[in-house]
This record gives sequence, C-alpha cells and structure tokens, in this order.
Amino acid sequence: MAEKAEQDPLDELVSINLKVPERERRAFKVWCAERGITQVEAFRHGIELLKNAEEQRS
Repeated sequence: MAEKAEQDPLDELVSINLKVPERERRAFKVWCAERGITQVEAFRHGIELLKNAEEQRS
C-alpha cells in the first residue's frame, strides 16, 4: 500500500468570512468574472499587491 504524503495543515483550504455590503460583493464578483479570474485568485493577487506596496514604503 502506498504511503500518503504528509500535508502541512497550514496548506489546508479553509473558509474566510468577511462582511461587506452586498453592492461591494456583487461588484467584486462581476469584476472577477469580467476578467475570467476566480475570487480566490483576485484575493491572493490583492494580498501580494498590498505586501509589495508595504515593502516599497519601508
């Protein structure tokens, strides 16, 4: 029997809960759909942009 590779528990997918107005939620969903990206991809890209901007200010 093949051994199952151990996964880092921090790599497990989990939900993130954010409260935003319905108008913003819809705008975000539409923006992502218009560009053919998932909301997860947009979130990850946004975080990277924020990190890079923060580093440049330092």
